[in-house]
Amino acid sequence: MGEREKNKERTRRNLADAAVSLFTDRGYDEVTMAEVAAAAGVSRRTAFRYFASKDELVMDYPAAWLKVFNESIKANQAEPLAVRVRLASHCVGAFIESDSEAVRKLFALAFSHPALAARYTASARHWTQHLALEIGKDLKPGPESAAHAHMLAAAVMGMIDSVCEIWATTNQPMEPLLNKGLDLLAVPLDAIGQA
Repeated sequence: MGEREKNKERTRRNLADAAVSLFTDRGYDEVTMAEVAAAAGVSRRTAFRYFASKDELVMDYPAAWLKVFNESIKANQAEPLAVRVRLASHCVGAFIESDSEAVRKLFALAFSHPALAARYTASARHWTQHLALEIGKDLKPGPESAAHAHMLAAAVMGMIDSVCEIWATTNQPMEPLLNKGLDLLAVPLDAIGQA
C-alpha cells in the first residue's frame, strides 16, 4: 500500500473512530457530520467524500472486517473449506480485538439505535451472501447447491455474530469463543470438503 492509500485509510479510520466516540458520548441523533469531521481534524466536505451518511461511518468497521476476511480466504484458497473459514474467522477476530474499545462501542451503538441496527443487519446479510458464494465453490453442482451454501453461510455468520456479541458484552477473549463456535460447525463444513 502506497503512502497516499495509507493516508486515505488513516483518514477513514479517524473519521469512523471519532464518530463512534461522539455517538457513544452524546447519542447518535445529537451528533452532526460537521462535528465528526472536526473531531477527526478534517473538513465537513472531506468527511462527506469518505462517507455519505452518519450510519456509513459506523458501518466502516464491518466493511474493514470483510476486507480482512476476503484477504485470508484468498491467501488460503488451496486449503479445504473448513480450514479457510477457520483461518479467516480468526483473522477477523484478531483484527477486531486489535481495536477492542472502539468495536465494543460499535456493538453497543448498533444494537441501541434502529437505523444502525438495520444497517448492521444488512451488513450481516451481505456477509452471508458473500460467504455462500465461497462455500458454493466447494459444492458439487446440483439443484440444491445454492440453498445448501446459503444455509451453511447463514449458520457460520450467525455463529460469528453471536461470538462478537458475547465478546463485546463480556471480558471473554475472542479466540476461544471462535474455536467453540467453529467446532460446532466443523461437521457440516468438513462434509462439504469431502462431498
